[in-house]
Amino acid sequence: MAKLLILSIVPKLIFGFIVILVIIRLLGKRNLSQLTPGDIIYFMVFGGILEESLYDNKVKFWHVLLGLIIWGLIIYLFELIISKSRIARKWFRGDTDILISNGEISQKCLKHNKLEIDQILSIAREKNIFDLSDIKNMYIESDGGFTIEPYTYQYPLIENAYTIYPLIENETINKQNLKKINKDETWLYKQLAREEVYKKKDVFYADWSEYRGMYILKLFYK
Repeated sequence: MAKLLILSIVPKLIFGFIVILVIIRLLGKRNLSQLTPGDIIYFMVFGGILEESLYDNKVKFWHVLLGLIIWGLIIYLFELIISKSRIARKWFRGDTDILISNGEISQKCLKHNKLEIDQILSIAREKNIFDLSDIKNMYIESDGGFTIEPYTYQYPLIENAYTIYPLIENETINKQNLKKINKDETWLYKQLAREEVYKKKDVFYADWSEYRGMYILKLFYK
């Protein structure tokens, strides 16, 4: 009985493995970082079809074959539609979002992607950027990755090249850091006014360093 069960499982597993490899090749994927949410759904359904068929003797090999072929055709047609239609591609794959543009950060993009300042700082450090004022533009790609376009400097800045004091984070003033640099809130609001910012809620992040002075990352609501 066990031998018969093994003989029925092995062909299904081998065939399922081959079909998934073929689909990955047809989708043009080279590594896992290129997989989209749609791709994950494809393979979850593949896994479900195989799982339901492995230990059920009533499900014949040709049933599995038919199910995987039909699902493969659905994927192929879906991908074909997406490749031909920009509207469909935007709806199902997403589009590139501009998170930071010339010193301003998109409130809409922040809210949609549920991002906070700590995450943005971490992403910048992963790209070897340790000062947000170095960032000219930051993009969120359709696959969820981040692309940073820095300003061009003659001498690249490195971590700990100078001390940066965060002064505003999440609409909260860091009074402790203001004391460290011997400044007060009146001075801070004057700095904001110089950049035509008059409300604290319009500032996503602000910091100060002796090396380059004040940096303000303003929110825009488009």
